Amino acid sequence: MKKILLVSTLLFLAQLNVFAQNRLPKNLKQVVMYLDKDCPDSIKIKIKNSHQDSLIYTAYPFAKTKPYKDYRTIFNWTSENGNPKITEYLDKKGIFDHHSQVLLYSFKQYLVNGKIKEKDILNKYIKLQKQLDDKNKIKYITDTINKVYIPKDLEDCFVQINTFWNDSIKAKVKTLEEDEFTGKVHLGFGMWIRNNWQLWGGSRLSKYFNDLNIYHPDDMSGIILVSYHRHLNNREIRLEEQVKYYQDYWENAKKTELKGKIESFSKYKIGDTIKFNYQKGFVSKEQEDKYDNDICIATGIITERNEKDFLIKVKIIETCDKKGIIYYDNDGDMIYDPKTKRSSRPSKRIIKKIKRNKEQWFDYKSWEPIE
Repeated sequence: MKKILLVSTLLFLAQLNVFAQNRLPKNLKQVVMYLDKDCPDSIKIKIKNSHQDSLIYTAYPFAKTKPYKDYRTIFNWTSENGNPKITEYLDKKGIFDHHSQVLLYSFKQYLVNGKIKEKDILNKYIKLQKQLDDKNKIKYITDTINKVYIPKDLEDCFVQINTFWNDSIKAKVKTLEEDEFTGKVHLGFGMWIRNNWQLWGGSRLSKYFNDLNIYHPDDMSGIILVSYHRHLNNREIRLEEQVKYYQDYWENAKKTELKGKIESFSKYKIGDTIKFNYQKGFVSKEQEDKYDNDICIATGIITERNEKDFLIKVKIIETCDKKGIIYYDNDGDMIYDPKTKRSSRPSKRIIKKIKRNKEQWFDYKSWEPIE
């Protein structure tokens, strides 16, 4: 009996994983619909009955007990390499932090009310984001965050680390090879540096590195650790050389990304029939319902290609609604002002639609090949 139960459980989890992998939500309405099919009843009850401030503890990675700590769908969607459709959707709405909380709160509202008011939820978290942004304005100049002193530069980092480690630890560090030392402490002390000196969240130390054109917290902590090891051993820090190493790394990464983009774009050929992915939303509720239920998809034929800008001209064949499809909507778009160094939304919302039998240039990512 136990073996049968185990096999059934594994099959159930496998089905959930397949569902979660194959259906990636693009907005909050799809999020709650997919979670309703994916989430076990025991976790639904926990989410439904939890206070808003405790929702984050109802699923991985913050949940401590089974089955909650094993439920990873929301984490998988919002993690760095998860579901760009939903994270980009929230980013465009001006919600850059707490993506998991937004999804959990939306699902809680759905479980309580049987539906959600997506606009109200988005406005709630847009307001919270603004409050957080206002609070964060001072973090780049303050010397203490969460009762932890934040070094102002590399030399100040050395001073602080010297207060953490006694002479015996420093003597041990000096005997290690540079790569051995950084390898040993990257996930331990290095993580402490990244978290407590606010290299992820932003601080005067992260700004110090940003001014050196170093932006990733792992790169920052790497430079700190390598430099400290060289400092202990009375060697030249060679900061410019270290900075160039990471800049070259990201430059090569961009080249690799471009190569992948070129490869993906090559799959879009003149004469191919492709399907629209509705990145900018739907012209009607009926169109959205048809898309969600796979009743009908918008399709088009590629008539021209712009390889320089990765654009395709598409003649629309089917839209599943006489109003057509939305190919441009600046709602949620953020415009960066170099003078104020702030991003803001356009003052006027512009929506552009295209109907069947018409042609329009698109970013190729707005369409998907039909396999």
